[in-house]
Amino acid sequence: MAHPKDRPTGWASNRREFLERSGGAALALSGAAGLLSACSNSTTTATSTNASGQKLGPGGYPLARPNQPVTLKRWEDPIDSNLPPETGGTFTIYNYPNYLDKGVMKSFGEKYGVEVQLTSFQDINSGIARLANGGVHPDVMENTPDNMARCVAAKLIKPLNLDYIPNLKKNLWPSLWSPYYDQESRYSVPYTTYATGILWRNDKVSEDIASMPQPLDIFWQAEAYKGKVALLSEPRETIAMALLRKGVPTGSNMSTLDLINTEDPDLINQAVADLKQLDSICHIKVGDTQFQTIPEGTTYLNQAWSGDWLAAYIFYLPKNTPASVMSYWKAPTGHVPVQNDCWSICSTTTKPVLSHLWLNYINDNGVARKNFLDFNGYQPPLEELDPSTLISDGTFPENARTAILTKDDFGQGHIEECTLTTTGQQLWQNGYSDFLAG
Repeated sequence: MAHPKDRPTGWASNRREFLERSGGAALALSGAAGLLSACSNSTTTATSTNASGQKLGPGGYPLARPNQPVTLKRWEDPIDSNLPPETGGTFTIYNYPNYLDKGVMKSFGEKYGVEVQLTSFQDINSGIARLANGGVHPDVMENTPDNMARCVAAKLIKPLNLDYIPNLKKNLWPSLWSPYYDQESRYSVPYTTYATGILWRNDKVSEDIASMPQPLDIFWQAEAYKGKVALLSEPRETIAMALLRKGVPTGSNMSTLDLINTEDPDLINQAVADLKQLDSICHIKVGDTQFQTIPEGTTYLNQAWSGDWLAAYIFYLPKNTPASVMSYWKAPTGHVPVQNDCWSICSTTTKPVLSHLWLNYINDNGVARKNFLDFNGYQPPLEELDPSTLISDGTFPENARTAILTKDDFGQGHIEECTLTTTGQQLWQNGYSDFLAG
């Protein structure tokens, strides 16, 4: 899953235009995979399955799944407890360009006596590749669950000492204290959360999408909204949506989790064929500006992340447009893809104690709330932030309820787009390129 804050300033007017723009990202993806593979232990990565028949990914780890958690080995000992934080000089954060409040960075620097700077990447795969080839030397980085084992295998991130990060268990959802992709939080702590669903202008779209037997069918029934309909510009999200629309094949013993992480070429090819139909039906667009185009009314119907409704309301809803015109639907837990982003400490850090304190600081209730509501727009997994609280205190109106997540969304039975094998990753990327090319 590519990152929801990877927000281009332009809008792809058609799929062929976006295909040209996305070529660089595809090259970065393949480059990162090759570079990190070279950093891994060849005796383990050469084996495709373990003794239990589980497919293996980077470093010889089984592919992490919510129902198949993975504990990542510590490649070095964590730092000792009770060390003083480093001061002076520069503290470098490696992240998307627009995913962190500058005021939060400044206040952290003032608290600990350092100059905080941001080094940015445009997408996570090219960002990891640049880190792996020595192009950057940050202290901490934003990371994603599907890249965790890859970064550990390549020794790009350091093991954590959670003594420095009490806010993990003090403030965050228990379901993310020991996540499936990083049991015991050995290398990461959570940052933000989001689900994938549908965002639309209910004053422009006549269908009651949430009441449809299969709401995802709306994209294949959107003739009346030609030129005003869009999907996320993400290989995993678009193909997963088409897979979820038809559901687990009859007679199959796979789960919904298996479905959205399938490496079956027949399923991928059928999903891509279904997506291709959308061009003639509604002149489908692709792009990640739904947080702006839906509230402005320049698009009516969009595949979207839950954080897009929240960001649209906070930052982009025109003054005279009521929030009631925006609706968001997501499937029930176990049928809706959810994801969380993370923070990790880079092996290149010269300030390991301060890096731990950053991971704690960003999960302080007040800091995380400010970053969310003043800048980011994506919900941190704080216990104190739930739909009832955020609505009752007037932060959001009642119809935001469907876009606000709870700790139960990441509980038993949730589904995510997880790490694939190199072969599977290429299968999805090729399918997406086929869809874009028409």
